Amino acid sequence: MGTMGLILSAFGWAYLFFNIPAGWFADRFGAKKVYGITAAIWSIASAVTGLARGAPLLFASRILVGLGEAANFPAATKIVAENFKPSDRSTATGIYLSGLRLGYALTPGIMIGLMVYFGTKEQPDWRMAFYITGLGSLLWVILWFATFREKKTIPAGNEVTPSNKITSFQLLKHRNTWAIIIIKFFQDYLYYLYLTWLPGFLIEARKLDLDAVTFYATLPWVAGMLAQPLIGVLADYLIKKGYNLTIVKKTLLITTQVIALSVIGAAYAKDAETAAWLLIIAMAAESASTAILWTLPQELAPEGAAGTLGGIMNTAGAFASIVSPAITGFIAQYYGFTAALTFGGSTMLIASLSVLFFLTKIQPIRISTAKTKTKKTT
Repeated sequence: MGTMGLILSAFGWAYLFFNIPAGWFADRFGAKKVYGITAAIWSIASAVTGLARGAPLLFASRILVGLGEAANFPAATKIVAENFKPSDRSTATGIYLSGLRLGYALTPGIMIGLMVYFGTKEQPDWRMAFYITGLGSLLWVILWFATFREKKTIPAGNEVTPSNKITSFQLLKHRNTWAIIIIKFFQDYLYYLYLTWLPGFLIEARKLDLDAVTFYATLPWVAGMLAQPLIGVLADYLIKKGYNLTIVKKTLLITTQVIALSVIGAAYAKDAETAAWLLIIAMAAESASTAILWTLPQELAPEGAAGTLGGIMNTAGAFASIVSPAITGFIAQYYGFTAALTFGGSTMLIASLSVLFFLTKIQPIRISTAKTKTKKTT
């Protein structure tokens, strides 16, 4: 069990530490190249997982999967920032994020189907499932390089640092950078609670059978998939109508985060069905909030530095992916799932308070390159 724990954690640590470098590489060398190469790494490493006969290769493959996947959001943030107007970015972001929720909804069925098809119900072939899904992802890599046209950006003035010279340390000097870091961590705490502990809650605390668990554990991701494009369309509609961008996005963030507090209601619901539907509402709201949150580095980053800022923000989310499952498990073991879900819900309250009181006007961070010159006197 200890060895398996180390193997499972390998992805999270690689994902955590490579987000910021991945964002910088995307800004420096272009999102097309970085996205394509890291997606190829992810695909091959996923397939290699099926070749593993022992812990060392399995551990290495999980590290490479984490490394490859770390470029996903930073590169996507850069692409949206450079190819869409501010009044269209929420919709674009909601659409691409919804694919992640769709993947969570479909992947269990696809993987189980492949394992049974190439094996049997008694002896499913899990290796073949990794071969097919891993190598099959290379088809997307080929399509990406063949069709995506990268937009070249030019800094908008001498007062702005060229993107390849902007460092993470410069961005970390600004209040709004820390605001989105804090918001991302506390919001993703609930997200990873769902991702890792939702089936366990439905089985252990609510005593649902496997068929009901499959149904109720899939619906939150479907709800999230639908909520993300819808909230994006709403945000862009309000901005195009002339409403202030900062007010629109902060209002939508806070509203959806408060709705996500319904996860606490699920902890105290009297019957399992009510609890399950409250969980679905909470995930839909959390997903909608995520769609708006991911537009913030697009708006805040200096021109050409959206990948770097997106990597900084997502590092907080990667840290939550390590912390949330562990804390949730500890609380559930010693105090029960009611306490674990209540604590998870409270993190959304902290996120909404951070939006309200810590996040300031949503506009590009200005990093001056002006140097004070001193005249030498004799």
